[in-house]
Amino acid sequence: MNERRYPSIPIPGVGAIVVGQKGVLLARRDKDPGKGLWSIPGGGVELGETQEASVIREVEEETGVECEVVDFVSTADLITRDSSGAVEFHFLLNHFLARAITEKIRSETEEGEVNWFHPDSLPDDMASQRIVDLIQSVHDRILVIMNET
Repeated sequence: MNERRYPSIPIPGVGAIVVGQKGVLLARRDKDPGKGLWSIPGGGVELGETQEASVIREVEEETGVECEVVDFVSTADLITRDSSGAVEFHFLLNHFLARAITEKIRSETEEGEVNWFHPDSLPDDMASQRIVDLIQSVHDRILVIMNET
């Protein structure tokens, strides 16, 4: 994990807006950036792994939920700098919309937290407004998937 802090090149990653009957699946981040805040599940793409396979693996690892990728949503840079201005984290993130195949949740860590939220009732302590905006950008599609499952 240390190779992710102060990287020499941007790190490719994925995030998933996973939708089930109860809404959108969110997890409290257990590491920086955004430690302790709610966000969509996701993580780094492993060597030889497709982005779609990475989404499926990361969601299952972090939440216990099996999912299938529905569509690509957007791409974004996540760059954070330390107090001296040096780049501490730099991720290139591709975000996907996914449908939950299973809905029983469990956290990756004992102190972690995972839950379903209606897209109109997201928690106040989200990791960033960008994540809220990302979810809202597919709001209507989320409602359709919620009603299909």
